[in-house]
Amino acid sequence: MAQQSLLLASKRRMRIEGIGVAGCPSKLRNRITRLMGNAREPRVRLRYTWAIGLVLAAIVGLSTASYKVAGVQQKAKDDASGETKQLIESGSVQDSLSKQIAEIFAKADKLQERKRQRSREYLASLTDEELARIYAGPPGAKGSFAFDVALRAVKQDRKHVTGRLHGKLNEEEREAFRSERQKLIDELAALGAKAVPTLATRTGYDYMRRGHFGMASQALSRMDRTAVEPLIALMDSDNGFVRINAAYALSRLADPRAKDVLLRAVDDAYGPVHSSALTGLIELGPQVVGSSALVAHLIDGLQDRSCLSESIRGLERYGDETAIESLGVIERFWPGRGQRDVRYRARQAINAILRRAGKAVKEVRREDYSTELSRDELFAAAEHSNAAIRWQAVEQLASHGRDYSEYNRIALFLVERIKQERDPMVLQCIAQSLYWPMMQQRKDSPESFISPQNTQKAFDAFLSVLEKSGLRARKVSARIQDTTTAKAVELSAAAIRGAGNALDAANKHGIRLERIERFKTILRMWSLSSDDPELRFVSYEPIATIANITPKTGKSWSPEEREELQQQLASLLDSPTPDSLLIKCLGHVGDERIAPRMIELLGHDDSYIRRYAAGALGRIGDPRALPALEHLAETDPVQYEEGVFHVRKAATEAVAKIKAKQEPDVQIEGENIRNGEKRSR
Repeated sequence: MAQQSLLLASKRRMRIEGIGVAGCPSKLRNRITRLMGNAREPRVRLRYTWAIGLVLAAIVGLSTASYKVAGVQQKAKDDASGETKQLIESGSVQDSLSKQIAEIFAKADKLQERKRQRSREYLASLTDEELARIYAGPPGAKGSFAFDVALRAVKQDRKHVTGRLHGKLNEEEREAFRSERQKLIDELAALGAKAVPTLATRTGYDYMRRGHFGMASQALSRMDRTAVEPLIALMDSDNGFVRINAAYALSRLADPRAKDVLLRAVDDAYGPVHSSALTGLIELGPQVVGSSALVAHLIDGLQDRSCLSESIRGLERYGDETAIESLGVIERFWPGRGQRDVRYRARQAINAILRRAGKAVKEVRREDYSTELSRDELFAAAEHSNAAIRWQAVEQLASHGRDYSEYNRIALFLVERIKQERDPMVLQCIAQSLYWPMMQQRKDSPESFISPQNTQKAFDAFLSVLEKSGLRARKVSARIQDTTTAKAVELSAAAIRGAGNALDAANKHGIRLERIERFKTILRMWSLSSDDPELRFVSYEPIATIANITPKTGKSWSPEEREELQQQLASLLDSPTPDSLLIKCLGHVGDERIAPRMIELLGHDDSYIRRYAAGALGRIGDPRALPALEHLAETDPVQYEEGVFHVRKAATEAVAKIKAKQEPDVQIEGENIRNGEKRSR
């Protein structure tokens, strides 16, 4: 009886839980029935009953939980339906916005093409002398050294010069095209704050080449103040060009909410960000920024050539007597030829400060500043304590060479300055100022304007800067907070460029350079191992140069070094928009293993990436790339612009190189590593 009571209780419990044997799945029900039928003794049947009861209770619990979870999920779906609908609608709005932006930029592309076509017609109508005057720029008066060089270039290759001057028009036509472009910018600005992220990130090199970057900057600066918060968020971007766009727009909107981010941006490594930050602080004024803080930042800006004009303007409006000494230095020593307005404006700023202080002023005329500095005065200015003055003087000295002896005197002076210079931008200017005479060939000799001895001295001086920078001992990142480390990184980047320039010139003229192995070690072990993208970026061209140096100049990369370089760099190709110089670099040190990714890049939206990928595939020589390259050579829309033959020519040359490797008798014209290619960034 007791056993039967327990059995009934267990059955009753099953029914109470809402599930019985009849309600079980068929396989489980049959198994239970067989167990109960085989258990003939009441004790065994009771034991089975308890076990079955526990199993069924667990099933009931799980089922109940699943029902509850399903109910919760359904409730969550019901509760979230409104939010989901909003997200879908938001996505639709964003898609519609992106489509509008794309349509406006498509109109801009058509306008740009019409302008280029008209420019080609205009330039074709000019005489050689008229074209040379435009090519020489402002200093190119007839009979001047710049004009003579330009005229010789026109006579040697008029098509090349015309390509370099693409877009040039007479004033009337230029104004008409400018007006049409402005209407498109206004259309972009009318899209409002929701368009900020899309516009601010339109920063690829292809976008810059097509003018989209500039249009986006201007459109952002014309929006209303609802755009301020999205723009402030973009100031934390690791992309320097995004920060440039955001800083430029915030400087024009002049909203007090941007004060803190603009104060931080004053220390940004990018000159345009620094300059825009100063502009924004000037527009906010001392009431928001604070008088002493604003004046201090503006005085510091006098040391940076990219900020010089804005700093003078700000000090004229808000400066106090603490700024007079720094402005006086600019007035007395600024060496800019044809830029006498800088000295005149510095005096005007001093006078404005004196008037506010109730003191006497020195009245001057613009013509009082028409006298240019002599050669010796330029040498003195290049050693001045003000970095902006040094920068301008170095640039002016580079254009003062007239013959072999003068260029070498200037080169020796600049080599000494390399050893002493501690401002990254001035060091970079020195590197560029030495590069042009190093690369140019003398009329009376196969040598360059700079002697082999001075080329070696320049190379050694740049290596010395790298070794003293402490770069090897530093762990640097993309957004550096320590200003000492940041300056060391910038100096190192400028020195790598300078050493690479000297190496390239030596290779071109067959000059033997010592210590190339030391430079190779610095590139492999220091700069490529850094977390800083700028250090990696400036290493790409020297790596490619070393891959192509002749035995007369030095030793190229060994097979083991090439393998190491490929392992270090190949993963960077996986970026959605890899740098064009990275692609070029890997084309010189890579092998067939990177060819599949290079073939993919032939379909990239950025024409520079397509061009460099085609060149890299030609050097790698993988026949798998032939179909894609042949298609590109026939169909790519970008052919010749900015003074270089573009994608189609690069693809055609790559096809020829690959076929030449398959047919050794085919001769391919040798290529210079730089070959007129435009530098990126």
